[in-house]
Amino acid sequence: MISLNFICAQLRDRGRRVTPQRRAIIQVLLENGSHPTADQVFTQVKHVMPDISPATVYNTLHELVEMGALQELTLRSSERRYDIITTEHAHLVCLKCGQIENVPYNHQALELSPEYTYGFEIIDQIVFYRGYCPTCAGPSDGSVETL
Repeated sequence: MISLNFICAQLRDRGRRVTPQRRAIIQVLLENGSHPTADQVFTQVKHVMPDISPATVYNTLHELVEMGALQELTLRSSERRYDIITTEHAHLVCLKCGQIENVPYNHQALELSPEYTYGFEIIDQIVFYRGYCPTCAGPSDGSVETL
């Protein structure tokens, strides 16, 4: 399990300061567990630290993604969500409400043979299973939202 101390140690190892703002952002991510957007992280951190700026939150999220302590998920054309769990797993995504759940999966079953990579250097693999959560199962109006 990833902890606040572990991520703070990673920041220090990279020569970065562990500020109260960064600690608060990391703590929100650890406690949230629901794949929040940057705006949601900002709103939650603002309750604890009223003077924090959106730029601080966005910059910290970007830095955590860059160092591998956070996974950035792009579900809609411009909507980015953040996942503090960076070990290999898949995501169940509800097409109606946008809920995201983590599920284990066998990454070896999805590995590409070299002849199918078309020269790409694969650096990441993110798996989404899209459907409807129990609350939204069977959209009542027949419409499907595309994420």
